[in-house]
Amino acid sequence: MIYELSINDFILIQHAELAFESGFNILTGETGAGKSMILGAIALVIGAQGNKDSIRMGAEKALIRATFETNSMVNQMLESYGISTEEDIIIISREISSKGKSFSRINGQLVTLTQLKTISDQLISIHGQNENQILLEKEHQLELLDAYGGEPVIALRTGLLSHYEQLKSIEQEIEALKSKNQGRFKQIDFLEYQINEIEEVRLKIDEDAFLEKEFEYLSNIEHIRETIASATSWFSGEYGEGLLSTLSQINGQLRKYENFDAKLEALAMRYKELFFMMDDLSKDSNQYLEQLELNPERFAFIEARLDTINSLKLKYGNTIESILEVLNGLKAERVLLDEIEQVLVEKCTERDRIKTSYQTLATQLTEKRNETSKAFVIALQNEFKELNMKEAQFKIEILPLNQPTPKGLDDVEFVISTNTGQPFRPLKKVVSGGELSRIMLGIKVVLGRVDEVPTLVFDEVDTGISGNTANIVGEKLARLSKNCQIICITHLPQIAVFADGHFLIEKQSRAGLTETQLRKINANEAELEIGRLVGGAELTASTTNHSREMLFQARRKKNSF
Repeated sequence: MIYELSINDFILIQHAELAFESGFNILTGETGAGKSMILGAIALVIGAQGNKDSIRMGAEKALIRATFETNSMVNQMLESYGISTEEDIIIISREISSKGKSFSRINGQLVTLTQLKTISDQLISIHGQNENQILLEKEHQLELLDAYGGEPVIALRTGLLSHYEQLKSIEQEIEALKSKNQGRFKQIDFLEYQINEIEEVRLKIDEDAFLEKEFEYLSNIEHIRETIASATSWFSGEYGEGLLSTLSQINGQLRKYENFDAKLEALAMRYKELFFMMDDLSKDSNQYLEQLELNPERFAFIEARLDTINSLKLKYGNTIESILEVLNGLKAERVLLDEIEQVLVEKCTERDRIKTSYQTLATQLTEKRNETSKAFVIALQNEFKELNMKEAQFKIEILPLNQPTPKGLDDVEFVISTNTGQPFRPLKKVVSGGELSRIMLGIKVVLGRVDEVPTLVFDEVDTGISGNTANIVGEKLARLSKNCQIICITHLPQIAVFADGHFLIEKQSRAGLTETQLRKINANEAELEIGRLVGGAELTASTTNHSREMLFQARRKKNSF
């Protein structure tokens, strides 16, 4: 149930705090006072679309906050979203900024609109004129029937949906295979060309890196030759005056004097070591220079090989690894094309198996719907009698569909005969607004016995009714409120008198601005408000007495439930 509703700067409401009763809550007020705003505020806080037009003139933002009773199932859903939970309550808030941005919170934590709707669907359900119109749609009628069927129907629909999705998936695969099969031989020729083009090159992993390194070496071999030749010339020099000759002369002189001084001896040793090191380097350089030669055939081979590899890279991938991966894919596709007819046969066999399973489940679902429809019609027929539609006869037609759907093979439609002797016709072709409201109320009462949503909000349930029918609708809502919390917006005193909690909606003008105010009224005020609903703006002793009597009779009725 919803404990409290706080509304701030929403349309014409500056501030309102509503503490609802657990049973039957009534909201009344003069035409234009803003009753629809309350419904709008509730709808907004549980996930309806909002925009900056929802903000009261002069305010920066609109803020709606609702406190609900929670339960273990809702808390489990909150925990799955990573939202902290309270043992008994859940607080939902919705904020609309003047820039049009919307912020939704559950227990103080930001949530997505989808998460908000998923949670709020378990807490409260709004039924207004729009839903009455939805009742006319066959798709919605199917959902209502299945809702009455409960868990057995839901289980069948879950299994059926899984088979339907499998069926659609494999049918798409079959169509794709058929399309490939049509141009199979052309595809095979092209695949073989691509496979041969790659395989003929006999690629090796990292081959391109090694070849590029060798290509750079061979491209610069003349510069290398010149550099080393210059070095060897520096070592030998012209006419024996190179570095080695000079170092040899220095070593010969130092040998004469090295015994004179320890430091000089060490220095002479270093010159000697330098000579031998330079001599080795000179010999190695000459040897390298002698074997250094350009191999034109090798250079041409590497250049052509790299051109071939780079050409493959342009077609099949930036690296040799990716080219080889493409090759494997091409081979796999080639095998598939070779076996496509066999694969088609296997896929068609699998499709037929899934279709048979689907049809088995669909048949079971049809049987369950036929069984459910009988109980649903009996229950609803009883409600019609109590709602002063005694001559109305209701049926649910279930006709077969030719093609599978996610919801089975049934075309479900509610049909009705509102008067004795008249043929059954679809709801949208027969019922008036008042009849539609009563039919929806009857359905909600019937579904209320299997529905676990703890709070129901009714708007315009009194459309097109009056007199004794209004009394019956009021009593019916009061009875329904014994099983769940009811919040009802009405203009009929016959309904309002059954309230456990009565809220008055008034419009006032202050400083040139119109403002809507809401407050819970006491028993004496409720008597006056019922009198206004009975007799209009001018209260007389007669209307006051009448309202007092209506309230007395309503209390007696409620005590007898």
